[in-house]
Amino acid sequence: MTRERITTLADLSQILRSPFLGRAARSIAAVVALATSTATLAQSSELLGKLNAPWALVTEQGKSATRIFTAYLDMTKAPREVGADFNQTTIYPGMEGFDEVAKWAEANANMGKTLLEVQNCQVLGVPYGTDGVDARFVERKLVAELSADGDLARMSFPYLDAIEAINAYVAADMYRLCEAGKFDDAFNLGVAHARVLRQAIEATMFDEKFAAMTMLSDALSVHRDMLWVYSPKMSVALLQRLAKNEYPFLKPSDNERLKRIAMPEGDLIVGTAMLESVFDSDGQPNLEKFAQAFSGLQAAGEPLTGFGAAKRWSRIASVHGSLEASNKKLTDIYDDWWRRWRMRPFDPMMAIPTELSRANPVRYAAVVLVARDIESLFELRRRLACELCGTVISAGLAGYKLEFGDWPKNIEMAYAQFMPKRFDFDSYDKDYGSFIYDFLSSSSKGIESEFGRIEVRGCVLFARNGDGESNKAVRHAVGGKSDDFVLWPALRAISRGQAQ
Repeated sequence: MTRERITTLADLSQILRSPFLGRAARSIAAVVALATSTATLAQSSELLGKLNAPWALVTEQGKSATRIFTAYLDMTKAPREVGADFNQTTIYPGMEGFDEVAKWAEANANMGKTLLEVQNCQVLGVPYGTDGVDARFVERKLVAELSADGDLARMSFPYLDAIEAINAYVAADMYRLCEAGKFDDAFNLGVAHARVLRQAIEATMFDEKFAAMTMLSDALSVHRDMLWVYSPKMSVALLQRLAKNEYPFLKPSDNERLKRIAMPEGDLIVGTAMLESVFDSDGQPNLEKFAQAFSGLQAAGEPLTGFGAAKRWSRIASVHGSLEASNKKLTDIYDDWWRRWRMRPFDPMMAIPTELSRANPVRYAAVVLVARDIESLFELRRRLACELCGTVISAGLAGYKLEFGDWPKNIEMAYAQFMPKRFDFDSYDKDYGSFIYDFLSSSSKGIESEFGRIEVRGCVLFARNGDGESNKAVRHAVGGKSDDFVLWPALRAISRGQAQ
């Protein structure tokens, strides 16, 4: 059989059965077989149509991605590669090379203009697949790729790298503008950017939603850094506007503290398609397809282990549930997630084992492999709610301090005039109550944190964190299982010497 004739799954299957094929080559061929079979599935119009159905309900004017990506194509290269050491949380005026970073931000003002123009769109709306997508976007990887390597379980979203670069630009330009005393311009840009990230959270795939929620959480923490540093020079009116009219309404429905963030549903669509690709027409497991598909998924990083995995999956297929039973189990898993998504975090029902954890690992092995465990998204949602509410209250406290010359002795003194009371809400409190606020008067308080020991004065605002208990802000951790989540003052800014 010549190379030109190896074009179908049947051809590849014949090769895999050949007694003359070595173990290593056989394993590599199995991965190639997976690529051929699932790539067709991934690019099918039916699957893409289902994934893109939510975007079809939104007008082009209601989507921001095309305009943002067009502006991104014109951006100049950042002074440093965006990554762990250079991103929205690491950029600030005291950093090495900030002058160069500020010049880069100023040179890319068109991106800021675009963010302001699209801030009221409904969704980011990056389409799944590349059919009909601007060739420039495809070339620059401003896309959501389905099975570029033939593996549906590891779809890639390279456009998120561009969003990270835009995040860095916004932080740099906000600081540049604040340093120039242009606080309204800085926070108008920051709020517009936060609203675009909120649009990105509407994506239907777990990985996209997790990334966007993390980005927005980080962006809000950066806003608190800036509020801490610059609020003494800002106007009371701007701080009131931010606390009462801007942060609470990243989307119109967000006045309910992000309760309307939807659970990702795209992974169920992809998981269902993956299951259907490995069963016969009578709904029974196809031993060969099981071996090819699922051993490939498990051994993609170590292809030489694929042969042993294929044998295991062949045995599993012989006792695996039918397609009908598998689809029901997958649906039950997501139905369970959906019910939990709507529950309050400390509802007793949340302590009951999930459908995913109770699934028989052999009879429903394929289901367990393709289902996404989204429990981490529940925790991230709590962190995001905490970041948002904490930013609202921090802006309100800063406004009160600017107006009256001192922090309020009781946080209720700042309600109504400076911030909405409903945002004084601790998403980690078992009683669904408010943050803990301590007026420190003339004393100071030492807080252990990832930034070292920080001495704070005036006041401290914190959430209880995952254990639901107050530890008196002795130790700070962002969304941790224990310690407390200190929201104000901005510990990161203080650790950098960015004093008020």
